[in-house]
Amino acid sequence: FMGHNPTFAVGRYGGEIQLDSDNREVDSMLLIAQADKLSLLDKVSAKDAAEIENTMREEVLEISRHPEIVFVSRDVSMRQIADNRYAIKINGSLSLHGETRGRTIEAEAEISGKTIRAQGEFKLKQSDFNIKKVKALGGTLKVKDEVEISFDITAEI
Repeated sequence: FMGHNPTFAVGRYGGEIQLDSDNREVDSMLLIAQADKLSLLDKVSAKDAAEIENTMREEVLEISRHPEIVFVSRDVSMRQIADNRYAIKINGSLSLHGETRGRTIEAEAEISGKTIRAQGEFKLKQSDFNIKKVKALGGTLKVKDEVEISFDITAEI
């Protein structure tokens, strides 16, 4: 586990996507994730999972002070790569742990009827968001400063 990055899923999130008048381009987007709804996906004992999740919520994210993780777009560009498939570049701001930083996120999206599905990933350094390094499981689990965030989000439009 040393230097391991555990995998978490966000259990509750919401947001809004604004499309242009032709419903062809994304004008803006907002995504809000509830920090207290992160759950560990790694296969570990129930006791270890509870300790890791508690450490993430209470010591890493400090959810009592910072209950939400928010991404707001400033600029969205889309390029069609196939029928109903687009490469998207989103410039915006990520608010995490009481700090807001500019972030560019690239994704692929598929629009089907009134549904848009976006998938992508990006990296961030916890230290950029004033998140202190913590240990769990008696020091056997140390999370790296740079973490990878991946997403697969479906929205009704």
